[in-house]
Amino acid sequence: MRKEDFTQLIDRYLNGTATPTERSLVEEYYSRLTELEPVSREGNEDPESARKEVLVRIVESGLGPSVRRGRVFDRTWFRVAAAVLLLGAGIAIYFRMTRHENKDVVKVTTIPALQNDIAPGGNKAVLTLSNGKKIILDTAQNGAISEQGNSRVLKLADGQLAYNKNDSAPADVEISYNTLTTPRGGQYTLMLPDGTRVWLNASSSLTYPTNFTPEERKVEITGEAYFEVAKNSASPFVVKVKNAEVQVLGTSFNIMAYSDEAAVRTTLVEGAVKMSQGNSSLLLKPGEEGRLSPDGGIKLIRDADTEEAVAWKNNLFSFNDDDIHTVMRQIARWYDVDIVYEGKVPDHFNGNISRAVNVSEVFKMLQLTGRVHFHIEGKQIVVNP
Repeated sequence: MRKEDFTQLIDRYLNGTATPTERSLVEEYYSRLTELEPVSREGNEDPESARKEVLVRIVESGLGPSVRRGRVFDRTWFRVAAAVLLLGAGIAIYFRMTRHENKDVVKVTTIPALQNDIAPGGNKAVLTLSNGKKIILDTAQNGAISEQGNSRVLKLADGQLAYNKNDSAPADVEISYNTLTTPRGGQYTLMLPDGTRVWLNASSSLTYPTNFTPEERKVEITGEAYFEVAKNSASPFVVKVKNAEVQVLGTSFNIMAYSDEAAVRTTLVEGAVKMSQGNSSLLLKPGEEGRLSPDGGIKLIRDADTEEAVAWKNNLFSFNDDDIHTVMRQIARWYDVDIVYEGKVPDHFNGNISRAVNVSEVFKMLQLTGRVHFHIEGKQIVVNP
């Protein structure tokens, strides 16, 4: 719904010209919103006056739907709507205005409760040491878990791994390599020996030296990772991904390089990075994204959606006009499920929802925003129109 459509709907409600259906939709929205955040009536006990006051404030504050960059919802509205809709116990009401034969059509959708459920992913990872030994981090005790090169490996609380320099180790110790791997349904955070922080998304891996040389800091990833690189102008930081490299001095960026995605995407949040593949290279500025295609080409996206790119790091799913296959690939990785499609789902999806909820809650939201249905059968999700 566009903001002006929403405003007109509220105006019709306030001046008494709304249809019975429109009135019930506005009142449902109002009741859900006030359940979420009780409204002070400031001594006014008249329910109708209080309702009008709230609706006027909604319009004035801009909490109604609007279009930004072609989206159905802006992020503020979707966060409010998501919270409101999730208050329902398996049944929710959603309304939007669409153009159809030059008439405004109000759609009301009732969502039945889904059978079975699957919990979200969490802090799970396996650390492979230089000698091939594997340590399952989600069951290992906190504290020092190994000595690697001239670094002491520490498992910290809340899904974090850190490498601290061991001053008692020989200065000329041989460089060794470790690999941190997350499964489907897992994520982990790592602090490298130079202070660089790396967030690994589900079904990803990072291979890195246990101590860096003065000339270069080089790591290799598969899957998806977010980097906050420690600044060191004398020692460039290089990320190898497939047959390409991303070089930085000190910056924050996200790399998405899953094998089932069409392109490797590097999204720059701050600083500067240089992407190179074969004879092609590209320098990114903050807010830009570079996409590496399998044929070796590099495409620059100047107005990239950085919030969407790093949403997973903030424990959110973020959809920006994404088709069902793009959406379900994210869900499959995080909930460790397999996807089966029965029929074609034409809709594209927009908005944010927490990754901390059970998969059924995600499906409720998707069913509300498109013509799609889900069935949970063990660890398999069936998708159909």
